[in-house]
This record gives sequence, structure tokens and C-alpha cells, in this order.
Amino acid sequence: MLVYSAARRELIVCSVLQLVTGLGVGAQLLVGRHVLERILGADRVGEGIATVVPSLVLLLVVSALLQFASTARMELQRLLAELVGRHAQKNIIEMATVVDLEAYENPDFHDRLQRAQMAANFRPLNMTTSLMSIVGAVLGVAGLLGALLFLQPLLVPFVLLAYVPVWVATVRNSRSSHRFGWGMTPADRKRQYLGMALTSKYFAQELRSFDLGPYLGARYDDLYEQRLVGIRDLTRTRLRRSLLGSVASSALSAASIAVLVALLLADRIGVASAAAAAIAIHQLGGRLGIIADSGGRLYEDALFLDDYNSFIEASPVVAGARPRGTPPEGFETLTIDHLSFVYPGTETLALDDVSFQVGAGEVVALVGENGSGKTTLAKLLCNLYTPATGRILWDDVDAATCDPLALRRHVAVIFQDFVHYFLTARENVGVGDHQRAHDLTAVVAAARRSGADPFLTTLPDGYESVLGRQFDGGHDLSIGQWQRVALARAFFREAPFVILDEPTSALDPRAEHELFERIRTMAKGRTVLLISHRFSSVRCADRIFVLQQGRLVEHGTHDELMALGGKYRELFTLQAASYQ
Repeated sequence: MLVYSAARRELIVCSVLQLVTGLGVGAQLLVGRHVLERILGADRVGEGIATVVPSLVLLLVVSALLQFASTARMELQRLLAELVGRHAQKNIIEMATVVDLEAYENPDFHDRLQRAQMAANFRPLNMTTSLMSIVGAVLGVAGLLGALLFLQPLLVPFVLLAYVPVWVATVRNSRSSHRFGWGMTPADRKRQYLGMALTSKYFAQELRSFDLGPYLGARYDDLYEQRLVGIRDLTRTRLRRSLLGSVASSALSAASIAVLVALLLADRIGVASAAAAAIAIHQLGGRLGIIADSGGRLYEDALFLDDYNSFIEASPVVAGARPRGTPPEGFETLTIDHLSFVYPGTETLALDDVSFQVGAGEVVALVGENGSGKTTLAKLLCNLYTPATGRILWDDVDAATCDPLALRRHVAVIFQDFVHYFLTARENVGVGDHQRAHDLTAVVAAARRSGADPFLTTLPDGYESVLGRQFDGGHDLSIGQWQRVALARAFFREAPFVILDEPTSALDPRAEHELFERIRTMAKGRTVLLISHRFSSVRCADRIFVLQQGRLVEHGTHDELMALGGKYRELFTLQAASYQ
């Protein structure tokens, strides 16, 4: 079904070519028998070669057509495999991008994703090749069996029984391979992670600074050795089964030849027919071997493709469970009502009964020590996670009843671990609202508001310059410049609610001060939630909310919180003292 959905036309053409090849084999055999009979007959009556030429020409034409059909089929199969692979990968990408973010907190989801990706990478190619091989071999077997039934029906059951042992061994080997692949998935993911750490730029600086190459390399080797030990055991098991199947198959094949010889000696079959039958038995053996081998590989690939199917089949379930309500275009009040959240696989509350309100056009700040729940709250407000308890209300509309994709279009967010897109500068800003990414005027305006325009305009191709050095012609930026580009991305998105999570962590003190002084102008009156650990910088906020171990412990203006003498004053004073 996957192959048919991905490339219906190519599959049909390939199947027709297989039909031509398969049936042509039987026709080729019968024409060959006819040629042999004409040669023997001409020899008996003393006729010349001229009487055999028409039959030879017919045999040549049939053979040439079969060769062309086989070549055309193999070329088309290559295209078919690419189309199927693209279709499978597209389905995985669609599923991976719509699943709830909480799934990425679950190791089981990563295992399932890994198995689906591995299956989609080469299993469709294998299945396409195996399927075409089986179709061709089955059609060839049909043609050869038809010819053999015409020549001597008694030989047919011996030939067919000869490949039952091989098929049984192949099926059992396929199951063993699937069990091995399933069990190795967690270890393979760890090994691939270490391989990425050893080869990617992201880890390169620390890897060298701490001389981690030998240490991580040794762990990578250990995991690979575990895999190789398992593969050696699997190979020995598969070889034992294959040997037993081959011995049994050879014995039954020898029996069919013995029967043929006995029939020939008993004058129950002529010499030409016996020769054609021998050729048919030989060719049948080859094609039955292809069916057994390709069928086993197809069965094995199908087992692995079940992992792909089970992953993809969850997509309509996810889509069906998604609420369909329409969020308001804007809001007067955003209410966080007794919000609690626990990350999957943990028991500690990341947020514990948090409640507060934000008015339209306000600039509010969220502060607290590391692990207090600031970024978690931001993710819930973006509808990336589902609260364990409590509600988020846009005016009187519960976010849990709204289509999350529609709701997220009303939020612009830049997290502290923002992404560096190795795309053009225009695209790096434009992905904030990709449907308007072509609007260079709006892109430049957003970059000016974030302070990114001065250095982007100096690049060789301006806003069409590729950022990052991962691709030819790319230009790298400093971390502070990357952060300004990320801020421009948030400003480019025309959303009523803007969340800035540590937006100045990579900026120098002057740039940081300038950004916070201009935050109201830059946001153009939109509601802004500012998350920062730098207390001196959030004094511009209308109100400040203080989180501690997932709970909201204080809120008010800077002056009110300082006068309160609580957690905010303690942290502000502690941080201010470090500058004196």
C-alpha cells in the first residue's frame, strides 16, 4: 500500500514489465525447444540451415525483448524506490512536527521515531526491489511451470517441494533480525548521539577544551562492540538455519533430476523434451530461490515497516484529539488560573498552582532562580504543553478548547535556546511568520527594531546572505548578533502576545540596557512577557512576578517588591552587590 500510494504509475509500469519478463521466460523456453526439435529434425532428413533460421530469428527477437524489458524495469525500479522513500520520510516528518511537545520528553517516543526513521530510510527501497523481484520470479515460475506441465507434469511437485525448507529458514531468519533490531534501538540511539557529539560543531569547542575525544570515543566503541557481538550471534544463527534449508532443498532438487533421468531412460519423454525440462528445472530453481530470498527479505522489511506504520497511524489520532475552537483575535486579559504541570517521567511539580493576570499592552516580567519554572510557564502559555491542572484563559476563552495551531499564531516567542537557522538572513527573520517571509520591507523593519539591521546590511549579499558556515558561501555571526536576529524573528510575527525568554543573555551591558529601554517601542504596544535572571533589567516592567520552586511567591512593581523585603529584594540585592 505504501508503494502504491507513493508511485502508482511507476508501480503499474514496473508490474507490466515484470509480467512481460515473467511470461516471456516460458515463451523463450518453448521457442528454444522448438528450435532444438527443428535442428534435430533437419539433421535426420539432411535439410540445410535455412529451415532453422526463422525459428532462430524468433528466439533472438524474444530474447532481445526480454533483455530490454528487464533493463527498463531495473531503471524504473530505481526511480520507484526514491519516490517511495520520499513519501515515507514525508509522513514521518509530518507526524514528528504535529505531535505534542510532551512526546519528546519520553524515551519511548524517541525509540519509536528512530525505528520509523530507520524503516523509512531503506526499507521501502528494499521492499520495492524485493516486491518487483518476487513479481517477476512468480510470473517466470508460472511460465516455466506451464511449460513443464506441458513437457512432463510428474516433475512439478518435486521442483516445488525443493524450496519449502529454504522458505521456512528464511522466514525464521527474518523474525530473528527484527527482534535484534528492535532490542538494539536504545543502544543505537546512544551510539548515534555520541557520534554526533564527536563530529558536530556544537560540541567541538568543549570536546577539545576537556580533551573528551578519547573518552567519548571509547564509549562509542563500546556501544558499537555490543552491536557487533549481537550481529555475530545473529549471523551464526541465520547461517545454521540457511545451511539446513539448503541441504534439504538440494536433496529434493536432486530427486527431481533423478525422476527426469528415469523418465528419459524409460522412453516416457523425448530427448528434446528432456533437455527443455532440464532447462526448465534449472530456471525454476533459480526463480524459486529468488522468491524464497526476496520473500524472506520482504517479510523482514514488512516487520520493520510495522514500526513505521504504527508511528504514522498515530497521526490521525493526534489530529482527532486536537480541539477545534477558535481563539480570540486579541485579548483584554490573559488569565493564568491555578496552573500546575509535571514533566513526563517525573513526579516533581515544575509549576504548582500558579495564578495571575496580564492586561493587554502590559509589559510584565517573570523572574526567579534557575529551575523555578519560568521557561516551563512560557511553554504552557505557547500551548506547547498541556497543563496537569488549571486553565489559561484568553479573556473568557479556555486555551484548552482552541486549535493549538491557531492559538500559537497569536503568540511570538523567542526561547533562551533559540535556533540558528543556516538559511539566508531574510529567511532567519522571516520564519517568524513564514507566510510573509518574502516581504523584505517588513523583514528589514523587524531587524531594525531588534538592532540586527546594521550588521546584516554589511554582509556581501545583504539579507540574501546565508548565515552560518555549514554551507558554501555562509557567514557566521557572533552569539550576540544571532540573538538580535532571533529577536527580529519575534518582532516580525504580528502577534498580540510576545514572550521573550532571556532575550539579552548574549548581549553586552550597553546593548542589554538599550534593548530594555526600548522594549515598549519595539513591541509596539503588544503585551510582553519578559523572562530574565538579570533583576536590574526588568525594572521597566509594569509588574514583576517572582517564581520559586514552581510557585508564585510575590508580584508587584519593582518598588513594591523592594519595599516588601521578600525573595525579590533578596535576589536583587545579592545580584546588585556583585557589581559593587
